Amino acid sequence: MRISLAQPNISIARLYLVILLLLFTSAILIDKGDDVLWINGHHSPWLDLFFRTITNLGDGAIFVPIIILALFIRFRYAIIGLIASIAHGLIVSLFKHVFFPGMERPKNFLHNDLLYFVPGVEVHGTNSFPSGHTATAFCAALFLAFITRNKVIGTFTLLLAFLVGYSRIYLAQHFLVDVAAGAIIGCFTTYIVWQIMELSNTPTWMNRRLTISRLKVQRVRFKV
Repeated sequence: MRISLAQPNISIARLYLVILLLLFTSAILIDKGDDVLWINGHHSPWLDLFFRTITNLGDGAIFVPIIILALFIRFRYAIIGLIASIAHGLIVSLFKHVFFPGMERPKNFLHNDLLYFVPGVEVHGTNSFPSGHTATAFCAALFLAFITRNKVIGTFTLLLAFLVGYSRIYLAQHFLVDVAAGAIIGCFTTYIVWQIMELSNTPTWMNRRLTISRLKVQRVRFKV
């Protein structure tokens, strides 16, 4: 029996689409550099700690626990997560190193006297477009929203992904256009991989899940 997984996720997908449109529109309307100067300029010690920490959610390693979690829901979910994690990384690398190689980041694009550099954060100077951390965060966020089919969780993961994108600008690592592109790549990669798997004739074992059997410990009494 074929289980449809796409339909319950339409509403949450629309929410993500709205955010992507807002990011895309903002990136077009706001001059490149002004976005960084404004966000990076409003800094404080606690914001430094917060964004220096939350930006790590955009690291590719975040998919490891997510894929493991997916195994306990459906094997198919885990496969989708694995493919999406690899695909979006390849797309980001293609843009960074083939289509837009050496594109300047805020550190090289703007005068350094205008920027605030968070202590302890290594700020890069090139390969700005798109933001890989943002792509990973949105790819993982939409994937979690899809597998849980829960609007609260989907909204929460969207908020976390948005904060990761914001952190990349706050830390002077990227421009808004980089973040918007990363978010679009991340979301569309997850969505497309998800839909392809839905339209494919996958074997029935993919609808199974990993289970942990409870071990019953029996007490053995020895007679003396």
